[in-house]
Amino acid sequence: MDYRLELLDSSTYEELINCICTNILGKGVVSFAPGKDGGRDGKFVGTAENYPSKTNPWNGKFIIQAKHTANPIASCADSDFERLILNEEVPKIKKLIATGDIDCYIIFTNRKYSGISGEKLLKKIQTATGLNNVAIIGKETLNNNYINTSKELIRQFGLSKHHIPFDFSDEEIKEIILMFKSQLFTIETELKVKVDNVKYDFDHLEKEEKNKKNKLGKEYYENVILSSSLMDFDKIQHFLDSENNTLFKEYYFDIASELNQIITVQRDNFGSFEEIFVFIYQKVCDGSIDLKGSKRHVLTFLHYIYMECLIGIK
Repeated sequence: MDYRLELLDSSTYEELINCICTNILGKGVVSFAPGKDGGRDGKFVGTAENYPSKTNPWNGKFIIQAKHTANPIASCADSDFERLILNEEVPKIKKLIATGDIDCYIIFTNRKYSGISGEKLLKKIQTATGLNNVAIIGKETLNNNYINTSKELIRQFGLSKHHIPFDFSDEEIKEIILMFKSQLFTIETELKVKVDNVKYDFDHLEKEEKNKKNKLGKEYYENVILSSSLMDFDKIQHFLDSENNTLFKEYYFDIASELNQIITVQRDNFGSFEEIFVFIYQKVCDGSIDLKGSKRHVLTFLHYIYMECLIGIK
């Protein structure tokens, strides 16, 4: 389950992290009250019971940091997060090293942690501080390794109410995208030679009103949908209108209906509508080898579905 930790307040999140640390490090975890903590939300001294493993545990003076964000699509790759860690936290670590108060440093964040960008940031911290035992634990590990395995934590922090079953037929979306990509050259050629080229048209005033109702940002609408995706809408329309793609057209309408229902139910768990686009995009594309070179079409299809008024408030 993906527990929506961004819905917790930062104080409750810190409490959750210290409880997790008590489970993996030991009962000696000390929590600090909110305030100027000198770069630490908790500490532990001794040999960890189960971190990173029981057979090869870290030991010494542990400093625990809980970094919370209310942004559901935040990532460790975000520049603001890297600046925060390198410009604000690293100097604090250096002070702790100078006073002999740190051997191990663990950041727990509810941001998405990617192997490439996350590891780069990790190495930057190690290089800047000279500290080897450094770890960044993102929301995937928090959910999978520490929360899902502890019914007590789920019950104590009421995390069940923060679980959103935003599940949809992502495999069908992948099939449509891959088929669209395979036909794209032919579609472009046919459109060029057609006398009456397909032109995607809509009432701008009507769409501006729709965007206001759905809280879709003007900058995103103009700089992403109109400037980037719109140019491919006629190709999508041509693809869906082709007699050879009847099955994929059925997939398209099934997915649109499914997404619209889920978005309607879960709308309050997102801010702007572009957050929903990115959330669905990540859910479809993450870990997909087949979609390499085609991922951009996923957002284009989502934008097309939105502009066709099949998702969101009309």
